[in-house]
Order: sequence, then C-alpha cells, then structure tokens
Amino acid sequence: MKKKILEFPEVAKKVAQRLKEVYEKDGIFGEKSLPDDISESVKSELGEQFLNFLTLTTALDYVRDARKLWESAVKTAQDGATRWVFVPLEVAKTKRDTLEDALSKYGIALRKEKDTLIWLTICKTLAEYYEGNVKHLFEKNDFDVEKVKKEIVERKELFPNISGEKMLPHWLRIVSEHSEVDLKNLETLPIPVDVHVARATLSTGCIRGVYKSKSISQSLRRKIMNVWSRGLE
Repeated sequence: MKKKILEFPEVAKKVAQRLKEVYEKDGIFGEKSLPDDISESVKSELGEQFLNFLTLTTALDYVRDARKLWESAVKTAQDGATRWVFVPLEVAKTKRDTLEDALSKYGIALRKEKDTLIWLTICKTLAEYYEGNVKHLFEKNDFDVEKVKKEIVERKELFPNISGEKMLPHWLRIVSEHSEVDLKNLETLPIPVDVHVARATLSTGCIRGVYKSKSISQSLRRKIMNVWSRGLE
C-alpha cells in the first residue's frame, strides 16, 4: 500500500515564526541580505531599463551561484560597453554572437549558448509585444499578479525560465521589492519550490511521508505550496 504524504500547516506556522525570529536577530546563517539586493546599486543608473535588468537577470538564476550572477549583472550594467544588453530593443536587432560576447564578459552567461538564447528570446518578446519594457506587461494586466502570471504561462515559450513554477513567483517577489511597480494580489504568490525548499519542508516535519523520487514531482510541489500557504494564513 502506498503511503500518503501528509501536510501539517501548524508545524509550518511554527517553523515560519522561528525563521522570522532568527532572521530579525542574526539573519539566516548570519545573512540578512539576498543576492538580488545588490541590484539597488544600479537602479538610478539604469532608469527605465531597471525592470528589464531585474527580469533578464532573474531568467538566468538557475543551477548556479545566485550571488555571483547578480554581481556579474551589476558589473555588466556599470560598463558602458555592455549596458545595452538590458535594452530589449537594442538586443532584438543585434547578432547573437555579439550578444553572447557581451553576456560572457563578466560571466552573466555561464552556459553561453543556452543562456544567450534565453536572454535573446525574452528581449525579442519584450520588443515585439511590450514596446521593449517589462513595465508595459504590468500595465497591460492592471499590475495584477494573477493576470500577469496567466499571460506569461500562456506565452511560456516566449518567456523561457521566467514562466516556470519556481521562477515566476521568485521574479515577481524581486520586482515588488526592488522597483516602484505596485503589484496587486501579492499575497496569492506561492512559495517558490526548489530542491532546497522541498528538503527543508520535509526535514522540519511540515509534510511527512515516504518520498523516494530524485526530483520534485508535481504532486509534492503542490503539497509544499499548500502547507506553507495554510501555515502562513
């Protein structure tokens, strides 16, 4: 008989309270900052391109050191010779190998071909449908998180990585914290679930049961999202 994975929202509530206490006192593992906090250093410098900076950098935040990624993005933005990579209208009309060289200069694109394709695809999407600026995507959807999510998921091939179940709420959180975009219904965002969140949720007893898969199944992902949502109500 297959054992069920059970949810314990009361445990999730206690874990969240404890994490909050530790974070406010000493930080998690001594850290109070997040890798994307460094983006604030180029906010005024990039002006209206800052939302594009947040979006494109987040799109490459997978299977790598996030802090090094954001540091690379900041260096790229500070360099007048490479800053153009955050301007979708410029990127859309640039040769791919030229873009790849620019993204490689400070290490934004570690997987050169794949990362460059992700970057180029999103830039072309923004250039064609949103006048080259992510802000128009938010305006079109009344700054409503649910509407933005729906549009991106329906056009997921045009928004590689950003449209993923982990990355989408992660990106919207970054936008809400570092830009002046006033998003509605942020409370509906689920917790971004990766292998670390899954292991922490299991190890702290917020969900319990037998799970032997090497990857996160859709059913487990949903249970993790649900138990944290209920625990944080």
